Amino acid sequence: MRVLVLDNLFDNTSSVEQGMILYFELKKSFQKKEQILLDVGSNLLMSSSFLNTSIGAFLDDFGIEEFKKTVKFKGSKSQFERIGKYIKSYQDLYLA
Repeated sequence: MRVLVLDNLFDNTSSVEQGMILYFELKKSFQKKEQILLDVGSNLLMSSSFLNTSIGAFLDDFGIEEFKKTVKFKGSKSQFERIGKYIKSYQDLYLA
């Protein structure tokens, strides 16, 4: 399992460009059929733009089941809830 510490990769997570960097990391792990552990620091604020161009783009391209197989999370309860809410909203909107 590959570990990606978002605090080490980004100063902040507010832009589309930063989201694309994460998307390509997720895609690389998916293509290699390896799991990736996203270590999300409690002080990291993830904007909607960042989430849409990283996690949302991965979900669009590869689907929720492949996301579950590829991506695992480590972080604070609030970060886990934020990402969980984002994925739930995605499922409700796009997979209904």
